[in-house]
Amino acid sequence: MKREMIFFLSIALLVFFLGMGHRASAEDESLVWEYWQENVPDTNIKAMKMPPAFVPYEGTWVPFDPCEGIAVPQGTRNVWLRVHVPSDLRGGDSLFFTTIDQSVRVYLDGVSIYRYGSSDPKLRGYGRKWHLVGLPAWAAGQELIIRVTTDNPWVIGQLNRVHVDRETELVKQLFIHDFSYAAGLTAIAVFMMVIAVYFVADRARRGIYLRLMLLLTVFFIWMFSSSNVIFLWFDWPEFWWRTEQVSSFLLPITGNILLYEVVDRQYRKWIVRLNNVFVVLFVVGVIAEMMGQFGLYMIQFPYIPVLSVWCGCVAYALWKSGKAGNKHAAALLIALLIIVPLGIIDALAFQYRLYEAQTSFTPFSIYTICFFIIQLILDRAESERRLMERSNTLEGEVQAVKKRMEIDPLTGVYNRNRFPSAISDFTRIAQNTGAPLSLVMFDIDHFKSINDTYGHDAGDEVLFGFAQTIRSFLDRRHILIRWGGEEFILLCLHYDGAKAQAFANQIREGVAKARLLTAQQVTCSGGIGVWHGPDDDATALVKRADTALYASKEGGRNRISCEPKDGKTRMPPPSPQEQSPAKEKQGERTKSNIMNLQWR
Repeated sequence: MKREMIFFLSIALLVFFLGMGHRASAEDESLVWEYWQENVPDTNIKAMKMPPAFVPYEGTWVPFDPCEGIAVPQGTRNVWLRVHVPSDLRGGDSLFFTTIDQSVRVYLDGVSIYRYGSSDPKLRGYGRKWHLVGLPAWAAGQELIIRVTTDNPWVIGQLNRVHVDRETELVKQLFIHDFSYAAGLTAIAVFMMVIAVYFVADRARRGIYLRLMLLLTVFFIWMFSSSNVIFLWFDWPEFWWRTEQVSSFLLPITGNILLYEVVDRQYRKWIVRLNNVFVVLFVVGVIAEMMGQFGLYMIQFPYIPVLSVWCGCVAYALWKSGKAGNKHAAALLIALLIIVPLGIIDALAFQYRLYEAQTSFTPFSIYTICFFIIQLILDRAESERRLMERSNTLEGEVQAVKKRMEIDPLTGVYNRNRFPSAISDFTRIAQNTGAPLSLVMFDIDHFKSINDTYGHDAGDEVLFGFAQTIRSFLDRRHILIRWGGEEFILLCLHYDGAKAQAFANQIREGVAKARLLTAQQVTCSGGIGVWHGPDDDATALVKRADTALYASKEGGRNRISCEPKDGKTRMPPPSPQEQSPAKEKQGERTKSNIMNLQWR
């Protein structure tokens, strides 16, 4: 921030010295101005034409600098100004000058060639206006007299930027003079568009965006009304003059509204009290203006010292707030320390007339607002980043909780909660790719007797070992789920009934060889259900696998059965080695019932 501040201060100083060096005054044109204070009634002076040998009624002509004005007694309304047109006048040259709250009449060799406003006595203003008076070729060396009339004693006889040059050159000078305003107006337009985007997107900071837009709007109005080029299209001198005066008072008021939102809470009372001072000055100026006392113009003389004190107090509040970690305050402090001093410099030139400058510096200072806007954007980006991190963290926590809810704590495989999403994913893949899908339901043989004989701890070891044994056969085409108790479901993608049965037999044999229980051999049985396509459903699939599992158990256990296409479950015949002596007769009876079944 310090580097950026030094950079802008350097630019401001450069523009300042350039502005001081660009003196387009009467001195540049070698014009010697004189004035005569009129103290006789208006009725004794011909309004439209003077005698060729015009001589003031009293007093003598006094030299003066038209850019500094004329010191006249209170109540003086008419002042005559005299200058001799340069002898090297070219055809098509024009006289250019600006006035504030003055009506003027221009006489060349006693002949009225230009008029603006009225010479009748009345309490009114004529605004700020520039005048372009064409001079004929015969005007070279002639006496040019300007009669200035106003009820404002602060501005009588005051002329600015007096030129005699080609009309095109004079208009070009207007554009050059207004370059700072064009640059400032462009910057504000860009800032407003950026702020509008964030105003819509960032609801949390709409208050500060709205206050900033209000300040920039007033700044825009002030710059627009202060420029000179607008008279080329909208020649409303009094309107623009009033707009400029009002907006100049509203600038610190709207600035305080923004500052109230930015500074730390303990300094907000300062902002309110300082803002009340500007409100009082504005109200007093308006009342005086309504009474015909040119209050808005006159009140600006104490306005500048008050602005200086306000700048110091606000800068302290912003500095303390920034020191406490308020980045917005620190960014706004940079803008304040450039905008206000440059505004005071302009006031010293154009209000107090301590020096002459043709360039206004305040419009350039608006670019320092970009520090504050950039800080708002960075703050927004940081908030979005933190929100994203928080969202990711929350999503991770949700996934972790979801995973914990789907994991069986004993075996480490999925529990029943995982089945709906698993079967949905696998059936969708199978439908999209045309791949077969099978479901295998495993059950540990005689598990109840294991718990009864060896205890539940031994039963838990068997369940864990059984799950780990099955997992050793699996890859990404499989999902193992503990269905409940000693029952497990295995989803097999890319497996038809025959392939699933062969794979399940491999698992069955692996379980029998694993010696999950030292005291005895542990075996398992299984049943296979085959997915029949989009018209099939998970409930029916599980039911078919369960029916096949039941058939395996009825057939003597330690075997795998598969659902047939015709709905009749087929299973291999029991072997004598797999039957217990106590169930030999039951096995013989079952054998006679299933001998005619073909199994896969």
